[in-house]
Amino acid sequence: MTTSTMTTTTTTTTTSATTSTADGRATAAGRWFPRGNTAPDPSRLRLYCLPHAGGGASAYRAWAGRLGTDVDVVPVQLPGRESRFAEPSATAAAEIADGLCAALVERADERWALFGHSMGALLAYEVACRMSELDRAPGHLVVSGMAAPPLVDRPGRRRPVRELSDAELSARIQCLGGTPDEVLRSAELMELLLPVFRADFQVCDDYRFVPGPPLDMPLTVLGGAGDRGAPVTGLAAWRGLTTGAYTMRVFPGGHFYLNDHLDDVLATVRTACADVPPAGPVHRLPHCLR
Repeated sequence: MTTSTMTTTTTTTTTSATTSTADGRATAAGRWFPRGNTAPDPSRLRLYCLPHAGGGASAYRAWAGRLGTDVDVVPVQLPGRESRFAEPSATAAAEIADGLCAALVERADERWALFGHSMGALLAYEVACRMSELDRAPGHLVVSGMAAPPLVDRPGRRRPVRELSDAELSARIQCLGGTPDEVLRSAELMELLLPVFRADFQVCDDYRFVPGPPLDMPLTVLGGAGDRGAPVTGLAAWRGLTTGAYTMRVFPGGHFYLNDHLDDVLATVRTACADVPPAGPVHRLPHCLR
């Protein structure tokens, strides 16, 4: 995988990818999914991919068409970047998860899954929880490069982004990898990107895990063996968050191990997607009998 495939966004266009209904009203899904709001195809699984801090939907450009003909990769666009650059960035995981869930409900997919890397993994978990409460749970949750949510809000895990100068924040971004040196050296680009990074890091800094029932879906956890922010012990802690099947795979590399192991990562994700059963009638027990 080239460095650019999982790097932060440098696009600053204000053109919004919106979708309209027959009467001309813009839909929520049009903002979150730049590729448009196409009708669901029961024969294909939609894999919604949430980006890392500072990243946008373009982070998953290299994934398109590489998970087989029966998987539709749908990058998620968060506010404040790329096609949504004119919008203010969100600074709370709940705000992002609520907005994305509204768009997913609007889409009404019958067969779908979630992937999230780093901050995207945290957001994917929150979306999975909310959609489960609506009896519209994804068929599989794949998370990458993030310790289990109960460990994220531990005091003293790292200095809050509010305390960092621009220079210190830039140094943190450089240490994580994933952002090209030419971007880090560009004062103009960093002036545009630092506010997005600040908002995204604040999402993680302010995140508070709310204990609840475990998820009831397969969970695949991926990470880099050298990722100090998401060590193997932190990855393993995801096991307690689902009653479904659990798989963990650790690759050589650091936080952006995906850059060097794209083929293997995609093969793992493809296997996870293949486990999602075909769409069909869903027969659920009443809550009182569960």
